[in-house]
Amino acid sequence: MLTDTLRKCHHHRRHLRDLQAEIDRGPRVLLGQRDALEEARAAHKAHHEAITQLKVKQRTDEATLKETETRLRKLEGQLQGISVPKEVAAKESEIAQAKTKQGELEDSILTTINAIEQKTGEIPAVEKAWADAQAAFAEFEKDAAERLERLKADQESTKASLAAAEAELPDDARAKYATQVKAHGPDALAGVKNKVCQGCRRGLTDQKWTEIRSGALMACPNCGKILYPVVD
Repeated sequence: MLTDTLRKCHHHRRHLRDLQAEIDRGPRVLLGQRDALEEARAAHKAHHEAITQLKVKQRTDEATLKETETRLRKLEGQLQGISVPKEVAAKESEIAQAKTKQGELEDSILTTINAIEQKTGEIPAVEKAWADAQAAFAEFEKDAAERLERLKADQESTKASLAAAEAELPDDARAKYATQVKAHGPDALAGVKNKVCQGCRRGLTDQKWTEIRSGALMACPNCGKILYPVVD
């Protein structure tokens, strides 16, 4: 019966549209997962680079501290040979400044050592997070590939079912159906439930409802969609 054929055609075309939407969505979802992986990669890299930078800072501060201590001993030695009060005061000021810098460097080195120890202690957790991120992406990529194959297989099967259903259309209905589908795709058809077009939600007359149920090829007078009765 024509109404059954239209119902099948509409179902298959909507299903094909949904399948294509899922197939098209796949690359976007994969890109989001890849961005998450890159964020995990960047966090992993940043952690190790931070440790390297802290070690460089420690070595630089230690070298500067050594230079400061050498200069401090030199200043203290020079102070022993000075007797002029003004010169003594100037040298003592230099010594005080050197000692202040010495203390600041020692504090900085200690802080850096503590930071290195903390970040080094965090390495196992950082490595696990990076490994988990890689494993999760690999699993997602595998699942996505398998899902794509299933969608494509479903797509081919549905195309075959659609072709078989469309082959059942009577010659006098096929031309109008083809024109509507070419212009509107799956939206070329709409079901009718309780005398209401499900495409535009407009009611139909009793006469049109009777004609549709009897198998006549009818278009909605409001939205123009080819109609068929909905089967609950």
